[in-house]
This record gives sequence, C-alpha cells and structure tokens, in this order.
Amino acid sequence: MARYSIVSIDNGNFGGGGTSMKRGEFDDADVALARAKELVDQALLEHFGGAATAHDLMTAYTIYGSEVPMIFGEPRVAFHAYQYARERANAMFAAPSDEPGVSRAA
Repeated sequence: MARYSIVSIDNGNFGGGGTSMKRGEFDDADVALARAKELVDQALLEHFGGAATAHDLMTAYTIYGSEVPMIFGEPRVAFHAYQYARERANAMFAAPSDEPGVSRAA
C-alpha cells in the first residue's frame, strides 16, 4: 500500500469551488516530492511565455496555475507548492540557462 498520495488543486477553477485531481500514489517520499515539483514546473512553463518577470509568472501561476500539489502521507513530506514555485520562477528569470526557453535574463 502506498504511503504518499499527491492531490493537486487547479487554481483556474478554485474560485468556482475548485477541482482537485489525484496525481499519484507513491511508496517513497523522495519520489513523491520529485513528482510534486515536476507538476509545479510544468504549470510554470504553461505561463512562462506570457510573463516578463518572475512576479508576472507567479501572478499567473497563483491565479491560473493548473497544478498546486499537496503531498499526504506519513512521515510527513515538507512541500509548499507556492514557495517552490516562487523559487523556480526567480531561478527562471535570474540567469541564462543551457535549457532553451527557460531563462529570460540578459
């Protein structure tokens, strides 16, 4: 039996009652954490093209982001989707990257 479950909320529908989606069950905390981070990364990339700054990206993610995952299970896995998204948004705009289309810094 899986020890960890990920459930994600869709911010785009949150004001209308929100929708939650099951995003997987995992036996390993590290695997669950990696999946939660991957979901946030994908959601940020959905809005990256329309953002000029990390603040713009976080605003879009907060209002329209399709993935705000929460990890349920024991022992507890510390993961805060908005905090992680802020760190990633800042990193995406901080410095040039080897990944095409990931960094906007001059």
